[in-house]
Amino acid sequence: MRGSTSGGKPVISAWDISQYYYCKRKLYFLKVLGVPAPARRKMERGREVDEAEGKLMARRKTLYGFERGEIAEVIEGLYLFDEELGLEGEVDQTVILKSGEVIPVDVKYTDISTIQKHYKKQLTAYAILLDKQFNTNVRRAVVRFAKQRKSVHTPITWRDKKTLMAELQNIRSLINNETIPKPASPRKCGYCEVRKYCEAYK
Repeated sequence: MRGSTSGGKPVISAWDISQYYYCKRKLYFLKVLGVPAPARRKMERGREVDEAEGKLMARRKTLYGFERGEIAEVIEGLYLFDEELGLEGEVDQTVILKSGEVIPVDVKYTDISTIQKHYKKQLTAYAILLDKQFNTNVRRAVVRFAKQRKSVHTPITWRDKKTLMAELQNIRSLINNETIPKPASPRKCGYCEVRKYCEAYK
């Protein structure tokens, strides 16, 4: 992953965007103060879930809701970088249909199996990067909830992309600013990897 563009602009990752929309203060601790994010149990179990998922998916006639005959290619762990936007991301899986449609797939290992706002923003970042990489217009994305073995499709609109590109500057301002943001809803704290650092500022 890159720290900055050739012009010195801080590079924002799709993961950073997800953290920003989950809790701005969390992103501040991770990006500004350099607090390490320890692996949570759900992440540590990722490999075990991946193995079970892989065996299951190999036996199915469909992949993320697509008939296998529709699929031209599946790219694993595709890293993308846009110098102009200062945006980067690594897509878990990129499904390319025979029709030419390009669809990002993000795999989650959470107990929640609905698409949250911060998930959608992360997918939108992937869509923007894939648009540039493949000279296409990504119109939808998939979140695979591995624990629940559930695939959820979500539309990605032109407005989603335009809004996110406009918000990149706000995210950079947070990173460049030394003022700690207010925390998000307290109900999110139980899932936060930097909670103990955040509590020290209360």
